[in-house]
This record gives sequence, structure tokens and C-alpha cells, in this order.
Amino acid sequence: MKLEKARQLKDPDLIKEIDKVKNMIAKLQSELSIHKLKNYRSLRVSKKYLARLLTIKQEKEIITKAQDQNVIS
Repeated sequence: MKLEKARQLKDPDLIKEIDKVKNMIAKLQSELSIHKLKNYRSLRVSKKYLARLLTIKQEKEIITKAQDQNVIS
């Protein structure tokens, strides 16, 4: 999924995508440990994608918190 599309996801959908990527990373790591993984790059790419998704989630939380503080003030 492109990052632009990931930024447009609602929070529940973003969390589902994060869980999906975490499960994929766990599967890839288990395949790596039993020497079954053929494409080592896929693990690295998945980790980077997870980091980007978590960054997007954190950005959304910061924006929401800032908007809530502005409404209260």
C-alpha cells in the first residue's frame, strides 16, 4: 500500500494494517530461522513499512491531541 493511501486510512483500518504487517514480519522471521526464506529483502522492506505505518499512527495521535487542546482553550 502506498503511504499516501495509508495516510488516508481511518484509525481502525490503520491498526488492522499494522497488525497485518506485524503478522507478516513474524512469519518471515520464522521462515528465516528455519532457513526457508528465499527473499531476505522482503523482511527488511516489511520492517520499514511497519515503521512508516507506526509513524503515521503517531502523527495522527499528535494532530488529534493538538486539535483537542485547541478546542478546550
